[in-house]
Amino acid sequence: MPFHTIHVCCSCSNRIFSVVMSSLSVSPLICLLHKTTTCRCFPLSYRLALLWYHTVVRPFFALDGSDNQAGLKEAKEILLKKESAYPNSSLFMFFKGRVQRLECQINSALTSFHTALELATEQREIQHVCLYEIGWCSMIELNFKDAFRSFERLKNESRWSQCYYAYLTAVCQGATGDVEGAQEVFRDVQKLFKRKNNQIEQFSVKKGERFRKQNPTKHLCVLAAIEVLYLWKALPNCSFTNLQHMSQACHEVVDPSVVGLRNLLLGAIHKCLGNVEDAVQFFQRAVKDEQGRQQNLYIQPYACYELGCLLLDNPEEEYTGYDFENRLHVRIHAALASLREVVPQ
Repeated sequence: MPFHTIHVCCSCSNRIFSVVMSSLSVSPLICLLHKTTTCRCFPLSYRLALLWYHTVVRPFFALDGSDNQAGLKEAKEILLKKESAYPNSSLFMFFKGRVQRLECQINSALTSFHTALELATEQREIQHVCLYEIGWCSMIELNFKDAFRSFERLKNESRWSQCYYAYLTAVCQGATGDVEGAQEVFRDVQKLFKRKNNQIEQFSVKKGERFRKQNPTKHLCVLAAIEVLYLWKALPNCSFTNLQHMSQACHEVVDPSVVGLRNLLLGAIHKCLGNVEDAVQFFQRAVKDEQGRQQNLYIQPYACYELGCLLLDNPEEEYTGYDFENRLHVRIHAALASLREVVPQ
């Protein structure tokens, strides 16, 4: 069923998916709801906006702390109610894929996104968000070849952020082993840089600049792919096996300029694997890294944040048998309770 048959006007659909693609601010949701309240398709647009909020905003901005499953119940209820009315809707199929991805059912999510892509024959915006998700799911599965194809098509077709798509294309191309082709695309990143106030494009240009000047290697490109997965909070969607492969890939990187980044990513991977002690050690090493600080300024603050979250859930108990131990334990638990009120976990 073509997109327009589910009775959402073109202007509302464009607003919805421009917001989904950006995922940069919660404020567009308010604008979207405000602009569609007078539209005849408001009830459906409202549900689509809620689906976007539950499956994109909440996990991306970690509004529920480390709980990546939060909001899925509400999203499933909306999808269940509308599934019978719109069984072949590319929109609802897309959000079904988002739910499946957050539930770590990556193969099912890929099937849903491919189906949505086929259904959206007349809606380029929906095709692009489906391609975007296919690229991400492929990266989560460490299938860099398919990820490269999706991001390359977005780089060539989309007007949203060719700079960002060029960077993802180059990273995935290099991760397949085609480092010469990747370097050519890395050179395009700077040329496609248009939105100077956009943090994603700033990040892409900064990262691409290094590979433009220095020959990329497959190991460094794989590390860059894992870095993007971490920054976009996709590591929790990865399987145990793939996380282990990522850990091994990080250990294979010996470039001293990325030691801090490698330790941050290893900490995040071990956190997802449930290896708290190892995660703490790697985060502590990342905090202390000074050599690569100029290239990756975000490493230390992110590592501090990760350490704080881990220690909040797993307070260290190295000291025992001291005076007034019970009294201090009461104070520690009170302090942790206060922290949890302002820092959801």
